[in-house]
Parts: sequence; structure tokens; C-alpha cells
Amino acid sequence: MDLSDRLISPPDENAALRSGRYFWLLLLVPYFSTASFAQSNEYNVINLGPLPGQSGMPRGINNSGHVVGRSGTEFNTDTRGFVWNGGNQIQVLASLPGGDFSEGVSINEFGDVVGSSNSNAHLRALLWTKDGEMRDIGTIPGDSGARATSINRSRDVVGSSFGAHGVNAFLWTKKNGMQSLTRLAGADFSEATSINNAGLIAGISGVANGDHRAVMWENAAIIKDLGVLPGDSESEAYAINDRGQVVGESSRPSEMHAFIWSDKDGMRSLGSLPGGEGFTMALGINNSGQVVGAAATSTGATHAFISTKSSGMRDLNDLIPADSDVLLATAVGINDRGQIIAYGGNPETFDHDTPSSVYLLTPKGR
Repeated sequence: MDLSDRLISPPDENAALRSGRYFWLLLLVPYFSTASFAQSNEYNVINLGPLPGQSGMPRGINNSGHVVGRSGTEFNTDTRGFVWNGGNQIQVLASLPGGDFSEGVSINEFGDVVGSSNSNAHLRALLWTKDGEMRDIGTIPGDSGARATSINRSRDVVGSSFGAHGVNAFLWTKKNGMQSLTRLAGADFSEATSINNAGLIAGISGVANGDHRAVMWENAAIIKDLGVLPGDSESEAYAINDRGQVVGESSRPSEMHAFIWSDKDGMRSLGSLPGGEGFTMALGINNSGQVVGAAATSTGATHAFISTKSSGMRDLNDLIPADSDVLLATAVGINDRGQIIAYGGNPETFDHDTPSSVYLLTPKGR
């Protein structure tokens, strides 16, 4: 799939589910190297499987180390959301009546999960509460479907709602229900990807079949264009921490660059792995400013990375025990304890046509 693939607007809701650069990265894994790594043994790594189905995909982690995602076949059929609560405690997230898909995307401090499920007709944004309730949180008036992408400590939820008039970011609260978030001037779509505990929201706005910009909402009516890196033409934001730092990617034709943005410093490149210039993507950030994502290596493979202010970008495959027999392809999230969720597989056999496994990395001594 080309790097320029964009969010596909409804009425094709199944296409909308698979759309957006964040989603194609989770569904399509580039070819991987089988080269050995020079491990420095900084993390313990465990496989969260076996998960229901043959293939797992993590999406979120909270500060208790609980993980949410989806599992099914490597071709994303028979897919159900899951919550991993440690050990062998796997909870399957129910789908809507008549549906054959569910996915957990974000989990807050209390164990509330948001994501989506389909029904006979539409994709819907769901909240699975810690008490076991499954709640359809609706759509923006006039729309036919929605998906939820993030939930904070206050149980505020963000995501995107879609219908005949395109795709629009939303904020849902228990008090006010679902409200639309403003788009950039001249834009015809927006998508909210992450909300922090202060209520700041990161996401994307732009032209559905054209340029996108990473944005931040201070509230439903105030939107800020976060810009692009020098030489790039567009950007997308995927995560925000409680300090208001935003991460994502800034791109030009055939290249993609991971960034971190702050109100003080603006947008700054996170660099690349040695010899791997041309593709990096930041997907998660914790409150210490540690960033995780995926980056190209000198062989053209894609590996999970961690980036810190003191050490720069490092390949996570170099930081796990040498006898792990694991290839970490992409790191999706990191919590305030430094625990990282990633997916990958056997370094000798893993590629985009094989099932993926879900891994939890915990810093040594934690």
C-alpha cells in the first residue's frame, strides 16, 4: 500500500475502518530483516498470547499495564476486541448484535475501554465500562457510523463520526453527549486520535483526498494547526500526553518522518535509526516524554523504536534479551511505568502475510 493512502470517507464504512495511515501501518507490515541484534538487555519481554484467533494487534495500554486491541486471523476476519489484564486473564470484547467485528483501542486508568464494533449495517463507537456494560455512544446528528479512538481519566471520549457529509472528529462526554469538533479552514474532514487528562485533543484535519495536517483542539471550537517539518507538505498527530506534547508523522512524497511537538519548541524531528532515513512514525508518548513507534532500518526492514531526549532513537530489538527469539516490528504505546506494547513475531519467519503476536516490554527492575 502506498504511503499516500488517505482516510476513506463513508458510505464505505468497512473501508473507513481500514483507512488512515495509522491503520494501514497496523494492518500492513513491510518486509523484515532476519539479521541478529546486539541486545543490551534493558527490557523483559513477554508474549501476551495465545489470543483468540491466530493473530493479535495491540492498540492501547494503561498505567496498570492492561492492554487492549483486537485478535483474529492475519487477514482481519473473525476479529474481536480483547483486554489483557495480566497473566492468562484475557477478556473478549463483545460485538454488537449481528456484528462480526469489535476492537478495543484505548483503556483508561479505571479499566474503561473504547473502540468500535459493526452491526448489520454500520460501524459504531462503543464504550465498554469497567462494570461490564457495553454502550453505543452514538454519532454526530445526521451521521450513520462512528469509531472511538481514546478515553481519558474523566471518561471523555474522542474519535470520528461519518456519514453522507464526510468524516468529522468528535468529543463525547457523559454530560453533553457527542459534539462535533471544528475543522481547519478549507478542510473537509477531521479525525480525533487522542485525548489527555486535561482535555486537550490531538488529531488530523485537512482534505480527505489531499493534504492532512496534525492538529490540536483546546476545546470543541478552538483548533491549532501544528504545522510540518521543514521540506514536508503534510502531517498527522496520533498521541498526546498530559504535558501537551504531541507525536505523529510529517511527510512528503515517498518519505515519512516521526515528530514530537510542544507549545514551547514547536515541531521537532525525532530522527531515524542508523541508515534508515525515509520512514519513521511516532505512535505513542508517555508523561516522561518517551516516544515509541516504527522506523526503517539500514536493510529496509521496519523495527519498533523508543526515542528519549537523552538517548535519541533506538531500536527496541537491541534492548531485549538476546535469547528472546522475537522481532519487534512496531511499538504502539507506552505507559508512565515505561511499559511498551508492540507487535511482531519470529525473526526468521515473520512478514506481513503471517500472524502477528502481541508483546509487552517492561523495563528491568520495574
